[in-house]
Amino acid sequence: MQLTSEFKEAISQLPHKEKDKLLFRLLKKDPDLCQRLQFELVEQGETLRERREDVAAQIERQVKYEAYSPGYLMMDMRSLSGDITRHVKYTKDKEGEIQLTLLLLRRYLEEHLNFIVAYLYRADTLQEYMVKRMQVVLQKLNKLHEDLYVEYEADVNYILQQLHQKVAPVQAHKAKLPREWPS
Repeated sequence: MQLTSEFKEAISQLPHKEKDKLLFRLLKKDPDLCQRLQFELVEQGETLRERREDVAAQIERQVKYEAYSPGYLMMDMRSLSGDITRHVKYTKDKEGEIQLTLLLLRRYLEEHLNFIVAYLYRADTLQEYMVKRMQVVLQKLNKLHEDLYVEYEADVNYILQQLHQKVAPVQAHKAKLPREWPS
């Protein structure tokens, strides 16, 4: 529903107590907005580091689980990507999104590389998923100032090397992922 100017004016004319009641009723129905307002209004952005560390800890915990199949491995990664997305939705932490996604990809490659390579014949969707996540990271990195590239260079190049050489050479080539970054 689009808010008309008359409707907005009518809402602004409501008594303060009535507006508060309506706001609280609406907030009960939107937990994402509640989380965002909690971060912005109550925490005033001071807990960004702790929130980022919590997501990183979730990644570290999840990566330790033994993989049953490439499909389950991808489901775990997608679940963690959802946690990263929610973190960014609540905090607007663009740099944290890059850091956490690189952590996710690197840790899964470090921990499960042999498993992924052993099941390459059944890992098409996992390969495509990892390549797409890397493409997104590279797009976001290109929007950052070049001075910040040093922070990410080692992780990005490790992931690119593994994707091109062992995990998804065909998909990485099709997606035109660079072999080295920054190029």
